[in-house]
Amino acid sequence: MRQALKDVDSLIVRYLDNEATYEEKAKLSMWLNFSEENKRYFIRMIKTWERSHIYLQDEERASERFTHLRQLLFRRKVRRVVYGSSAAAAIVLLLLAVRFFMPLSGVSLLTAATSDQKKEVVLPDGSIVWLNRNSTIQYPENFTSYRKVYLNGEAYFDVTNNKEQPFIVETSDLTIQVLGTQFLVTNYSEEMIAEAVLESGTIQLMAGEAGEEFLLHPNQMFTYDKALGETRLESVDATNFTDWINSRLVFENTRLTDVFTQLEKWYGIRIECKDAGVLQTPVSFTIDTETKEEILNILQAVVPFNWKQKQLPGQIQETIAIFQEVE
Repeated sequence: MRQALKDVDSLIVRYLDNEATYEEKAKLSMWLNFSEENKRYFIRMIKTWERSHIYLQDEERASERFTHLRQLLFRRKVRRVVYGSSAAAAIVLLLLAVRFFMPLSGVSLLTAATSDQKKEVVLPDGSIVWLNRNSTIQYPENFTSYRKVYLNGEAYFDVTNNKEQPFIVETSDLTIQVLGTQFLVTNYSEEMIAEAVLESGTIQLMAGEAGEEFLLHPNQMFTYDKALGETRLESVDATNFTDWINSRLVFENTRLTDVFTQLEKWYGIRIECKDAGVLQTPVSFTIDTETKEEILNILQAVVPFNWKQKQLPGQIQETIAIFQEVE
């Protein structure tokens, strides 16, 4: 986390010195828009940068200036300096920086949402989004310098390639940047796990308030535990997570723990299973039009477990309990 913050500090300094590349500006934009805390931190850095330019006139000593900048940032009491026109320059810089990075308030966003059904959405640049159940996506009528959408829930993205306009998916816990690729993002606000699965291309992902960075390659899944702040990157068969866009689910030697996760989304139910032996059992099958009862009975014939429906107090979703012995 400390290393991630140090990298952000270095990036901010490069931006303020007008040395940041387009890719670095886009990267900083992703981090800045991740949270209000990041925006406040950025503003503090701008103010401190102005002081550092007054205190340090040796422009050739960039590393020393950066060290001094960090010291100033965390110093509780900073010596007051009268710097005349520099104050005005700092205000202009602050306004320009905030305007450059923050979403324009006047831009109207279109909203597409689902409840019990799935939906295909075509974005202004031709990119296609498949929304899963109970998901919402917001996007502008027209993309400008970069393409950015806001997601709550689960969606599969087939992004049109455009090297001049990065494509950004922002959720409450993840920020993903791509040029053109196919990937899945899952981040329901009421759930404690956020995920991203890459099918083709590459994606750059930032997670958590610290903006920890990850680069995903095809058939990799990223998982972020919101409660613990823990991250995990593992190899998977991406089609096991994305085939729902074809109105079917295909599992090939897939652990039941992953199967149950997909069944929950497919049928809009909750599945409870605490038996590690059952959860780690690999299975292969395909779902087209079968009911949840038919699928559970088929699995029950292959894997030694029992199941029953139960209704938890205050819960609307139906819950399926999986166990090995009759309770």
